[in-house]
Amino acid sequence: MIIGFSCGVFHQLQNNSNERFSEGLMQRFHNANANAVELMCHTVEHFTYLSNGSHTHIDQFEHISMHAPAIAYDDDVMSHEILQKMEMLCKKFSIKYIVFHPDAVKNWNVVAQYQKIPIAIENMDERKRSFRNFDDIKNLLEKYSFGLVIDLQHCFANDQTMQLARDLHCTFLERIVGYHISGYDAKLLHIPLFQTKQDMIIRELKCADVPIIIESSFKGYGDEVEEKQYIMDRL
Repeated sequence: MIIGFSCGVFHQLQNNSNERFSEGLMQRFHNANANAVELMCHTVEHFTYLSNGSHTHIDQFEHISMHAPAIAYDDDVMSHEILQKMEMLCKKFSIKYIVFHPDAVKNWNVVAQYQKIPIAIENMDERKRSFRNFDDIKNLLEKYSFGLVIDLQHCFANDQTMQLARDLHCTFLERIVGYHISGYDAKLLHIPLFQTKQDMIIRELKCADVPIIIESSFKGYGDEVEEKQYIMDRL
């Protein structure tokens, strides 16, 4: 099983956003017996930081993916700069996929022309105007050969029966490249499942060979161990 963490899970405890890529944090994930990490990149500065130096402590994971910044990708200088850096980092870290928030993208043709980027999209949460439902996801995946990351917390936020998650599984089984998982609260996004006890979210981890990325936001070091164990005990 491939399971690990988004490197943004400790953002509440960090003084500098580049700390999310630190050797100490990666070691903490290893100590939790994680074999996967998703590099959460919000800014151009994050790409610059990852581009400089070897960062061999990141290379040690079996699975490395990346979360793209949620910007309005279009035919403009900033978009091309970020996409070019993504291509370079895909080679540097052997990144399996880069997941985009599809509601933020203005021009998919611009993104798709970067063929060295293993592009994936994820379903959106209840706050977004688009890509919350099955049809929006289906229409995009029928047009482009992107992968799909199923965010199970987002599914739950839109449909607490989890039928949306089952529909995505049934229709796009061969396109699923990863899961995002965390607990849900209407006021506090991405909180730990060991707190919410929302086991119905965990039960939708249907594909045993698909990487699981925990996105829960932790308030204390050590929470990552408890969260991963809570999930593992229910698989």
